[in-house]
Amino acid sequence: MTDRPSSKPHTRHSRVIIDLEAIRSNYRFLKSTAPDSRVIAVVKADAYGHGAVEVAKALPDADAFAVATSPEAIELRQHGIEQKIIVLGGVVNDAELLDCFDFNLDPVCHQFWQLELLAQVKPVKAIDIWLKINTGMGRLGFSTQEIKKALTLAEPLNSVQRIRLMTHLANADDLQDDRSMQQIEVVNKLNLDRYEWGIANSAGILGWPQSRVSWVRTGIALYGSDPLMDQRYASQLTPVMTFKSQVLAINHLKQGQRVGYSGLYICLEDQTIAVVAAGYADGYPRHLSGGTVSINGQPAPVVGRVSMDMITVNITSMEVECGDEVILWGDSPLAEDIAQSSETISYELFCHAGCHAKREYINA
Repeated sequence: MTDRPSSKPHTRHSRVIIDLEAIRSNYRFLKSTAPDSRVIAVVKADAYGHGAVEVAKALPDADAFAVATSPEAIELRQHGIEQKIIVLGGVVNDAELLDCFDFNLDPVCHQFWQLELLAQVKPVKAIDIWLKINTGMGRLGFSTQEIKKALTLAEPLNSVQRIRLMTHLANADDLQDDRSMQQIEVVNKLNLDRYEWGIANSAGILGWPQSRVSWVRTGIALYGSDPLMDQRYASQLTPVMTFKSQVLAINHLKQGQRVGYSGLYICLEDQTIAVVAAGYADGYPRHLSGGTVSINGQPAPVVGRVSMDMITVNITSMEVECGDEVILWGDSPLAEDIAQSSETISYELFCHAGCHAKREYINA
């Protein structure tokens, strides 16, 4: 087991265990689900809190990687990652565009001024680019009316080697929502099949076979979290992150005593309450309501308000000692369950915990 290098010593009791074999297993499963597509592993936001460099190194056979910004991509190159790297957010100035040439990155172009920058540079070599089309997400991308003009501007450029096209599904997690098929139909009506396309995200790979084209990209499913609302693939994906801490104190409270800030929880009977050394400063969600942790293989309900450094759990009738290990999420409870109890998504939980807790890697 190795620790991620840090510029300062870690002072928290919480830690996240990242299983790199689980990353590989999930990638293989997604690859088998879209066997005719090349699969892009999305490692933006430090691989959703899992560590971009470590995750990329664990996937030597990945078809490509994707990040949000060029500095994220440069870090991967500096650590020896040689596969294609796509910069999903594109570039914000000419300096970042030059970085794409220096480090052989694929920028996503979604604005005409980015094509103007490409026309102005005089590179030694050309790079591949992706043109993004807005088919319904409403964030980045050329409109369907603009894309042919964008292609007309991009195709003659000496700075451009190959052009690929992409779009982003806005509602693919809901298989009952027909907007994903509407977006796919918009793509089909463009009649731009001579280009390689990327449409599917994780939910698209698993739930919308029509979106599995030349390229697909996987983010949250790579990290073992089912992107579909009905969670039908949860058993086929392996959780990568296990968030752990330990029991800090054990208190025996009487019926009627209150627990935590504002006294929101009132003991309905004499209860044993354990204090766990983790809180929102570690990335645990403050707005949790009704979640559980696992102590010695048994579920323990979280009670009271989540604090900055601590949570309190009901361990009445359980055999627990100070120092016992606590699993905040992992195989059980799943991060998806904690997210649902917190009115958020597992993406946010992973990013927060991976940023704040100490990271340890296994099965490299």
